Amino acid sequence: MRFLFVGAGAIGGYFGGRLVQKGEDVTFLVRSTKQKQLEDEGLAIKSVHGDFQTPVRTITYGEKAEPFDCIIIAVKAYHLPQVMMDLTPFVGEHTMILPLLNGYKHFGILQQHFGAEKVLGGLCYIETTLDSNGAIIQSSSFHSIVFGEWAGGESERMQKLLSHLDKAGFTVILSSDIQREVWQKYIFVASLSGITTLMDSSVGPILASPIARAIYEQLLNEIVSIAQSAGMPGPDMVSVTMQKMDSVLPEFTSSMHRDMLKHLPVEAEHLHGALLAMAVPGQVAYPILETAYARLKVYESVNDMR
Repeated sequence: MRFLFVGAGAIGGYFGGRLVQKGEDVTFLVRSTKQKQLEDEGLAIKSVHGDFQTPVRTITYGEKAEPFDCIIIAVKAYHLPQVMMDLTPFVGEHTMILPLLNGYKHFGILQQHFGAEKVLGGLCYIETTLDSNGAIIQSSSFHSIVFGEWAGGESERMQKLLSHLDKAGFTVILSSDIQREVWQKYIFVASLSGITTLMDSSVGPILASPIARAIYEQLLNEIVSIAQSAGMPGPDMVSVTMQKMDSVLPEFTSSMHRDMLKHLPVEAEHLHGALLAMAVPGQVAYPILETAYARLKVYESVNDMR
């Protein structure tokens, strides 16, 4: 199976690199500057699960290649419109597209552009970043991909994809109810990023303060309410998400909060803005979610002027 990873950053580089280490046929679609760096230095991963450095195969935008069997998208959501245009030449009749972005709305966007049958449901759980030299730093125990047919159920192509992703040094889970998995992560990420950016803090101090914890719980309830009204499958996610928040280390924070500290772009529109767009106007108020979203929009405005 021929894999194309869109992006060789903290997420795409990690999972794609592990597949290279296993011996799978992997190519990375990257910008020309990243291509040169990878050609000169290779892909480097520093992980609690084992370090390694390896040469990798790359192509850059505009180069020609035969269609790939599976394209794994591992970029920030604000890059998606351009990425879809860049990917078109590499998508064949039987290409599977597996997005690992946070959120929900991108599935519909990709399905409309490439066809519903090509787009799988997918997400990942990993905490990674890049150091100043471009090496991938992965320091937590969890590093997993969850995927499945968007419509649910089992299929022969999912079993084939599982056989190639499996035993590559990370956890891989084939789900028969991937939309529930996607919603579960969306709720966790949106509430985590909303509260950590609003409070400018890691999780520990927020949960230790009774008033801050109460604000987080209200934010979580608002997000779950919207998800339920939008058709989220399964029962209430409030207790599940609270248990997960209570289980993380005190110093844990969201990638969005880390991006803000580095003055990088954030996915405010894709995560929090998309939730507010799902809400039925005038029926229910979402004051904490609206406040978190407003905080992010102000940050974006100020950041654009730097």
